[in-house]
Amino acid sequence: MKKIIFTLLFTGLAFNGYSQGNNPFDASNSNTNQVTTKPMVVTDYEGSPYLEDQFTPGLIVEEGNKSQTVYIRYNVVDDQVELKVAPAQKDIYLLPRQQKFSYKLKDYSYTLSAYNVEDLGLIKGYVMTYYASDKIVFIGKPLAQVIPGQAAKTGYDKAKPATIDIATNFYIGKPNEQLKEVRIKEKDFEKILGGKKGMKEYFDDNKIKTTDDVIKMLKFYNSKN
Repeated sequence: MKKIIFTLLFTGLAFNGYSQGNNPFDASNSNTNQVTTKPMVVTDYEGSPYLEDQFTPGLIVEEGNKSQTVYIRYNVVDDQVELKVAPAQKDIYLLPRQQKFSYKLKDYSYTLSAYNVEDLGLIKGYVMTYYASDKIVFIGKPLAQVIPGQAAKTGYDKAKPATIDIATNFYIGKPNEQLKEVRIKEKDFEKILGGKKGMKEYFDDNKIKTTDDVIKMLKFYNSKN
C-alpha cells in the first residue's frame, strides 16, 4: 500500500491554528504521522458500506483545536474514516487510528472511543458524537449487517447477492459512566431525564423526533442542571 506523509496530502492547503515547526502533519515532527492510500476494493454484495452517500465537507480536528478542511465519509463495515482533499480527486486516504484526531461534520463528529453501555458492555471504535459536555453525552454507533445471498433454486431463477444493511444505535449518559441505549423517541429521553430540573416542562412543550431535537433538548438540559 502506497504511503504518503501528511505534508504531501495537505499540500497547498492552509492549516488553521498550527504554528511553524509545530505542525503535526509535517513528517519532520513525527515519524508516525502517516496516512495511506486506500486500494481499490471489489465487493460482491449489494448496498453501500458507507454511512454518508458521498464525501462530505468537514474538518479534521486535533487536540488543541488545530483543524484542517477535508472531505469525509465513514466506512461502517471497516470501521474506518476515509478522506479526500478535494471531492473530485481519485485517491482516498486513510488516517492513523489515533484518539487525538476527530472528524467533524455538520451534525456530528467521528471520534475513536470506548464506552460502557448498560446490558451491552463495551462498545468501541469510531462513534458519532452528537453532543458532549461535562454533564452528558449523546452518541451514535453505526452497525453493519451483511445478509447472505441465495443461490438460484432452478435454472429459471436468478441468484440473489448478499446485501448490506446499516443501522445506527444511540446511547446517552454521563461522561465516564455507563450509558443507556435510547431510541429517538421522546419517552426514552423522558424516562432518563424527566426528573431533572426544568425537564418535565420541556417535554410537555417539545417533541423529540430527530437527532436535532435531541441536541436542542440536551443544550436546554445542560443550561438548567
